[in-house]
Order: sequence, then C-alpha cells, then structure tokens
Amino acid sequence: MKERDLYFDNLKFILILLVVTGHFIEPFNTERTVGTLYQWIYSFHMPLFIFTAGYFSKNIRYPKYYVQLVSSLVVPYFLFETLYTLFDYYTQGLDKLDFTYFYPYWILWFMFSMMLWKMLLPYLLILKHPLWITISMSVMLGYSLDVDYYASISRTLYFLPFFMLGFFFKREWLDLLKTRRVQLMSFLVLAAGAVLLYGLMPILPTGWFYGAMPYLALDLEMWYAGIYRVLTYGFTVLMGLCVLSLIPSSRQPFTDLGVNTMYVFLLHGFLVKGMLYAGYFETFNSTGGKILLIGIAVAVTCILSSSWIKRGFGWLVEPNYGFLFKERIRRRSKEVRKKEEF
Repeated sequence: MKERDLYFDNLKFILILLVVTGHFIEPFNTERTVGTLYQWIYSFHMPLFIFTAGYFSKNIRYPKYYVQLVSSLVVPYFLFETLYTLFDYYTQGLDKLDFTYFYPYWILWFMFSMMLWKMLLPYLLILKHPLWITISMSVMLGYSLDVDYYASISRTLYFLPFFMLGFFFKREWLDLLKTRRVQLMSFLVLAAGAVLLYGLMPILPTGWFYGAMPYLALDLEMWYAGIYRVLTYGFTVLMGLCVLSLIPSSRQPFTDLGVNTMYVFLLHGFLVKGMLYAGYFETFNSTGGKILLIGIAVAVTCILSSSWIKRGFGWLVEPNYGFLFKERIRRRSKEVRKKEEF
C-alpha cells in the first residue's frame, strides 16, 4: 500500500488551521490589524487548498475517479447543505425553511466548486493550454454584471487556475523551494506581503481574494479592471510558493491531524455560526480577547482533527455510500484501487 506523503499532510493541517482561524476572526476583519491578518490568510489559504486538491486529482481512472466524486463530494454536499440550512432555521428561529442547493451555504461553496472542477477536468485536459484558458475565462468573467453567488460560478472560475496548477505540479519541483536560501527569502516575502496588506488595508476590499464578485462590485468600472485580478493572481501565487517552501517534509506533532481536514472543514462551521448567532464574539473585543480567539481556533482545529472525532462522526462525514453504485461499478473501482496500491 502506498505510504502517505507527510509533506502534504503537514500542508493540509496548516491550511485547515488557517481556514478555522480566518472564520473565527472574521467578525473583526474591518479592524486594521485583524483585517490585515484576515486578508493575509485569505490571500493564499484557499488557493493552496485548491492547488492540493488538483495535485491529488491526477489519476483520472474510470470508475474510481467518478465513484469518489459522488461519494466524497456530491452526496456529502447535499447532506451538509441540508444540515446547515436546518441549523440556521432552528437556531435563528426563521419563519421559512428554504433549501438553496444552488446557492451553496457559506463554506460549502468549496465542495460545490470542487464537484465542478473535478467534472470539468477531463474536458479541460483535451485543450492545448488549459491553464491560460482558465485564467482568461476568470479575468473576463469579472466584467460580467450578473455574476453573483448562484451555483458558485464566479468562485469556481476564479479558483479553477489553482486547481489546474496543482494538477500539473510535479512533486520533485518542491525540491527547488526547499533550499535554505529560498526558505529565508520566503519568510521575508511573506512578512513583506503582510506589511503591504497592512498599508493597503483601508482601500483594498477583501473581496478581491474571495473571487465571488464582479469588478463593478469592487468599485472598479474601468476597462482595465481585469489587470487588478491578474495582479491579485500574481500576489497569491507568490505568497503560495513561499508557504509551500516553509512547510516541513518530516513528521511533525500535527502531521497525523492533517489526514482528517474534511472533519474540521464540515463541522467547525456549526460552532462558528452558533457563537455568532448567540452573540459570543462580542466578548472578544479586546486585544487579549482576539488573541484568545485565535487560541480557541487552534484548539478547535486540533480537536476536530482528532481520531476520536473521526470515530464519533465518521458515520456523518464519511459514511459508506457503496449501496448507491451498481455492483459492477463497485467491483471495478476496488480493482483499480488495488492496482494503484501495489
């Protein structure tokens, strides 16, 4: 059986930690210091998560690829979209129960877009220059005035180039980023990026990193507004490469926690939204309170990544959906998996 790549387990844990931290400090993202940290996190954490997803989508073999698409994305998406809708309905006392499966709930846009990326991938690969085509599509989409959150289309196309970058990325290229000189430069560039964001914070909408809004919604009406998206891409790629350089390749105390990032992703939202609806974030207004909030985010990430959470919630996050597939499809999927392991 193939051994896990410790580097990517480390990377996934760091990224999910940043996801949770970003959501915990989001209520204070209009403040200068916290807002800078928030923008700094958002400038690279989701692009790198999507890059990683693309990297692990290289082996498009029927039927395993499509079985995993349905069992690990399609069904869980509809399940958790339903659960979060019910959660909002009961915790907020809403008058109407409204299931909006084509308007993904908050964090679930990632799963919806992931479904689309994986479905589009086989078709993109028949094109000559799929990476440049996806970048061009994203830049042009920003001019569309009717782009909104429907079906996560804007985010899907905005982040699609990062998925393609991950797909084409070769593991040996990491060696070029792991030299002492590059790592030192990476640390300095990440710090310089934070300083730049601090200076731009009063005039730089965080929406540039969300990829969910047209240029007009970001107060840009000029014909060359697309250049700003290209610059945002450049900044994100630079920051992402620096982070990749600094991630350790050896086993760390948190390495094993990087295996269970889906549990953290799907479950932490209930806690964050519950605290928000209950007004608990108001108690963290002080500087010390915000530092404590970051500490809580770290604790929540570690707890939700633990093996006992996996045992307790595996039936919900990773249930066995084998009964959905025809017997011959299940059998062929297992055969493909065995061939890959030996």
